[in-house]
Amino acid sequence: MSSKPATTRNVHVIGIGRTGAAYVEALVRTGEIEDLLAAPDASFAALLVDIGEDDVFVPNDYARSLGKRLESRRISQERFHYESVNLGVPEVNQLTKDIESARAPLKAALGESLIEKLPKDFASPKPGEHTPRAVAKALAAIQLQVGNKPLAAALERFAGQVKKSGGASTVLVAFGLAGGTGSGMAAALARSLKPLLPANAAVTGLAQLSHSGDGDYHNSLAQTMAIESLAAATAGDAAANPFPGGLFVVPSEHSWQRLSAYTSTGVREVRQRFKQMVTNRFVADSFMRWAASGGSGHLARVLADAKGKWVLFDVAKLTHPGVQVLPGEAGSKWDSVLQQWIEFVPKFSGLREGFKTDRAEIHVYAARDMKTEMLDDELRRVVASAYLGGKTSGISTFRTEFFDVLTSYGLVILPGVKSDDLVAYTEAKAAHAKVDAGSRALEAA
Repeated sequence: MSSKPATTRNVHVIGIGRTGAAYVEALVRTGEIEDLLAAPDASFAALLVDIGEDDVFVPNDYARSLGKRLESRRISQERFHYESVNLGVPEVNQLTKDIESARAPLKAALGESLIEKLPKDFASPKPGEHTPRAVAKALAAIQLQVGNKPLAAALERFAGQVKKSGGASTVLVAFGLAGGTGSGMAAALARSLKPLLPANAAVTGLAQLSHSGDGDYHNSLAQTMAIESLAAATAGDAAANPFPGGLFVVPSEHSWQRLSAYTSTGVREVRQRFKQMVTNRFVADSFMRWAASGGSGHLARVLADAKGKWVLFDVAKLTHPGVQVLPGEAGSKWDSVLQQWIEFVPKFSGLREGFKTDRAEIHVYAARDMKTEMLDDELRRVVASAYLGGKTSGISTFRTEFFDVLTSYGLVILPGVKSDDLVAYTEAKAAHAKVDAGSRALEAA
């Protein structure tokens, strides 16, 4: 078992859309970011970009709370910058004019194009409705290139805080693949940010896959086309790569299944929304807790080892409070439950059967009496059998005591993943093959 991460790096985050907001919230809420900021010359920048304001209230509150927590620890608030930007959607005639105003400047600045023409029957999406990827990208381009350029100014302020960092930095750009806002804007924002940053700041993508409880968003056309565009962008010219630091692909199916498989009480619609929220927050929390831990050394090491290739970051939730085993019941009842959900790792990882890699990392988070050694051994066995030809020598494992005695999970980190290795992509690509050209144009970005 390994225990020590690599060297300390600063961590900064840009979250886009609802999923991105969950990752920003997770990082400003966690105590690990305070520990990072306690180090000499450390700095932290966070930016949240969304269409509308429904998903920014909670992150905004936690950001204000972080400022107070830093003050209580006598850490200068000059080390911390937080900002949220809400983008409105104009009515369709104005949107068409704004797109034309942004088209040439965006092409000149980034070499990127915008949707040629909105469909005749297109109506600007209302708050809470799906925003097509092409429209989301256009909205970002307008805010980056037209008028007083508010989004460009926000990126400048973000980059200014990153420059205050005394050492190297990882800038995480977090977004969901299945929606339009995050996957539509992420590449353009990342490319706009890159020239503003110091040379020792690596822009890194953090893209979450949908799960089977996401309704119409599950394996959507938007997700399929987002994966295609990311595959092309990260495989081409390094200068044009929006994420030269690497790209994490985060499946959420295991966490969704663990929570929902035995949860059936209450009003269905309310229960569904609650389970979606809990799942997404748990996945985001788990990633950010890991990314900021140990001086962010785990994050730095995994990215260095991946050398720019995609990394699958699977959050395999093994136990959930009050699900299958109730509080107060005999602890021995967890044994079969843990074994059951460890065996589900290959099924819910979202990887095609036959995917292989030569190395992996496993991070076990569990209470001290949750048989961490058994979790470690069994996860190694399952991961080695599924992905490393049965060889455990290529697996590094780490253990962390978790504060919740009824929650345990494993992080399974697999480098070298490609788009065709993702079941969500290959199956959805075939299903979307006959989608009309107009619908595809709206989801191209």
